[in-house]
Amino acid sequence: MNVVPRALRWATGIIVLQTAVELAYVAGRSELRWGLRIGLMLVLSLQLVFARGARRLSAGSVLALLAFEAMAVVAAIAGDGSLVIRGALALAAVSVMVLLLMSIPAFPAPELPKIS
Repeated sequence: MNVVPRALRWATGIIVLQTAVELAYVAGRSELRWGLRIGLMLVLSLQLVFARGARRLSAGSVLALLAFEAMAVVAAIAGDGSLVIRGALALAAVSVMVLLLMSIPAFPAPELPKIS
C-alpha cells in the first residue's frame, strides 16, 4: 500500500474546504437561474471526486485538480466582487497547486506498453 504524502493530505483537505465555500457562494447567487446554479454546483463538486482520486495516488485526478485550481486563479483575477474573497480564492488555489506539485514524486511510475 502506498503512503499518502503529507503535502497531498493538506492539498486535499484545502480542496474540500475550498469546494464547500465555492458551493455555498454559487448557491447564494440569486442573479443566476436555478438551472445554471445547479449545473455549476455539480461541476464544482467534481473537485471532491478528484480529491478522493488524488488520495488514492491517481495521476489523472491530480491533473484534473491542477486544471480546476488554474481556473480558480483565473476566476479570482478576472472576477468581480470583493477583493478579499478573490484574494482568498487565489491564495487557496495557488497553495493547492504547490502542494500537489510537491507530492508528485510519491506517485507510482507509469508502466508504458512495449512497442514491438
